[in-house]
Amino acid sequence: MILPEALNAYIRPIQERLGVWERPVVTGYELGVLAATQATDDPISLSLYTNIVRVLTSFGLISPAKEFKAGTVYQLFGRNKPLPMEVACSVDPFAYVSHLSAMEYHGVTDRFSKILYLSTPPEREWKEQAAARMDKDLKMRKEGYLAAKLPTLKFQKFERIDGMRVELVRRSHRGAFKTIKSPSIRVAMVGRTFLDMLREPELCGGIQHVVDTYREYAGKYLKLIIDEVGQHGTSIEQARAGYLLETVCGLSDPLIDAWASKVQRGGSRKLDPQAEYASVFSERWALSVNVPSLDASQTDSGDS
Repeated sequence: MILPEALNAYIRPIQERLGVWERPVVTGYELGVLAATQATDDPISLSLYTNIVRVLTSFGLISPAKEFKAGTVYQLFGRNKPLPMEVACSVDPFAYVSHLSAMEYHGVTDRFSKILYLSTPPEREWKEQAAARMDKDLKMRKEGYLAAKLPTLKFQKFERIDGMRVELVRRSHRGAFKTIKSPSIRVAMVGRTFLDMLREPELCGGIQHVVDTYREYAGKYLKLIIDEVGQHGTSIEQARAGYLLETVCGLSDPLIDAWASKVQRGGSRKLDPQAEYASVFSERWALSVNVPSLDASQTDSGDS
């Protein structure tokens, strides 16, 4: 295909960039930024952007990702089939793998979930972060880019990727995560993963699986758990962690004692936030031990 010189001036550098693209897919917004940053003077027009995408598609360099809204996500030529979590972290730049999916990544569960669990900011915060990202990507070009109605960074709603169901948790103060190059993902840190087990055990294989995971792995990751729960856990989450670490796992640490000294009594305080209140009670942690496998013989000496 012989291209007009003006169009070819955009295609070649974009083609080179896509050849070394670190992520398994490219979004319409990212293509827009690649095109806009090649412009020397005036911002590019929507028609020029459309022609660039058409040419890249006709060359077979990109192809529309069928599971997403038309024009929003494109697969790259010659790439190995990516994991659903890689695609998700590419499409949502503020999401990271969490809960049972993070447990699987860190090797603290023997379960292979059929659901991909992700954490991302709530709508307002997501839009604020998107605006800041566009400022960073486009700098002085942003005003002209928006005026030309080129693709913006928008939240993409997706319920399945490559047949895998996606469960999205939208939460402020999402916590620490790390970026991995291969596979190209973001994933919750180990300490945060153990804290999430206390917050939402139903997203981590259920409370019994959480108890079993603490029994098997809490000793190995004790410092990371204590640091995360101590810094970011609420008082009830510290009580849940303290009970599991001390009473169930037989572990000790001065910070666990400090949590116990600050226990707030009263109210419906439960080990499993989703289950009904149970009569088995930990006096030290002021906590209803509402997990059937943890009977009175496994609670602390102050229990009734």
